[in-house]
Amino acid sequence: MPSLARDLREIPPSPLVRVEELLGRSGDLAPIGLHQGKTVFEPCARPRPWSAEEFAVAAHQHGPPGGVRQLREAFAEHLSARRGGPVEPAQVLVANGGTHAISVVLHAILERGDEVLVLSPQWLFATGLVHAAGGVPREVPVFLELSADADFDFLAVIERAVTDRTRAIYFNNPNNPTGYRLTDAQLAALTELAERHDLWLIADNAYENYDFTRAGFVDPATVGRAAERTFSVYSCSKTYAMPGARVGFLVSPPGLAEPLTKWSLHSLYSVSSAAQFAALEALRTPAGELTRRRDRAAAAWWLADSKLEVPHTAVSGGLYTFLDLTGYGDGERFVGRCAESGVGLAPGRVFGAHCGDWARLCFTAAPPQLVAEAIDRINKIYREGTDEH
Repeated sequence: MPSLARDLREIPPSPLVRVEELLGRSGDLAPIGLHQGKTVFEPCARPRPWSAEEFAVAAHQHGPPGGVRQLREAFAEHLSARRGGPVEPAQVLVANGGTHAISVVLHAILERGDEVLVLSPQWLFATGLVHAAGGVPREVPVFLELSADADFDFLAVIERAVTDRTRAIYFNNPNNPTGYRLTDAQLAALTELAERHDLWLIADNAYENYDFTRAGFVDPATVGRAAERTFSVYSCSKTYAMPGARVGFLVSPPGLAEPLTKWSLHSLYSVSSAAQFAALEALRTPAGELTRRRDRAAAAWWLADSKLEVPHTAVSGGLYTFLDLTGYGDGERFVGRCAESGVGLAPGRVFGAHCGDWARLCFTAAPPQLVAEAIDRINKIYREGTDEH
């Protein structure tokens, strides 16, 4: 039988499937899934018919590979206002979610064997996407260290990881799973490092609407000369609570539209026209509504923080906190015990090879009263385990 490509063998299956299997065996306890990154918010737009005056492409037609022009223009206008500087529609690529957007970038910039520094802990599919594009992911542990000490010299750690094969640095900010937010000064220093080594930056901005700091979200591409080398990824899944639409956006440095559109064309052709129209409507969501959602997410974090007895990371943004299970002695066993008790957590190892004794909790994945109930179960399991340990 013919063999599969080596790259595919290095990509692990989704670890969340196993968690869901265990949740299904939790007996009389109603399962509370805090393992997936989602919110309980209503979607900002739902599918509906539209007229030709509202949208240039009918639902049964496919749009151009880069996205329907109306949507690209709307997103460019939205982002220009947020950045305080012009973003051209030609820089915007409509993708099939943030995952597809990142994949397009990696296929466009990597030769086989090129390395991508992945600031870690990281979004759980980041390293698999690098493998799938023929690259080599290099996890660079910085976010747990920064969470413990904001003065940690993360640049020195990144600098030591750079080799002749390094092509890019991937990071998400605020960070999934720790909730740490890189400051303006840290982003500026990261940009300077990328300039010194002539590297691309891949900024995953999935949690742009969930920055809880007073200053609010800072688009990494607006810091210094970062726009010249930054691919900015956005997602409707989190900001507009529309994960099923599978719409994301990629904003690239000027002049790179053609190669990126080629990769999108040959991996997808075009995003569903119905999904693109829903994204256009979502972009019209009043700013006040998005602020209310951010505040609700922040309140969910405060609830989780006040109730958790398990050591965990402080959160400046995003939808997660990372549970430190070193005192328990076995992170995998803890996740399994929680699942058997009807609480889903994501195992830490999938966010970094050094995170086996951690687990991710999504505090917006259920209504507050259920999150509180889940944390009561988590605390009980942790107390029992630490007593045994």
